[in-house]
Amino acid sequence: VPKAVDVAPARRVDLALRYVCNGALEAAHKSKKPIEECLADEILGAAKNDMNAFSVAKKEEVERVAASAR
Repeated sequence: VPKAVDVAPARRVDLALRYVCNGALEAAHKSKKPIEECLADEILGAAKNDMNAFSVAKKEEVERVAASAR
C-alpha cells in the first residue's frame, strides 16, 4: 500500500536527475539519435514541463500516487 511521506530536498533533486537520465537512455535505445540529442531533448522537455518528457511524466505519476494515498 503506497504511503505519503515527506521527502528530503536532496532526494528530490537526486530523483529528478535519475528520471532525466533514464528518459534520455530510453529515448536513445533502439534509436538512430545519439544520446547527446536525447539528453538535450529530455532536459528541454523537463524545462517546459512537457508531459511527453519521461521525467515530467514520472514525477506526475509519483505525485498522483502520493496524493491518492493521503
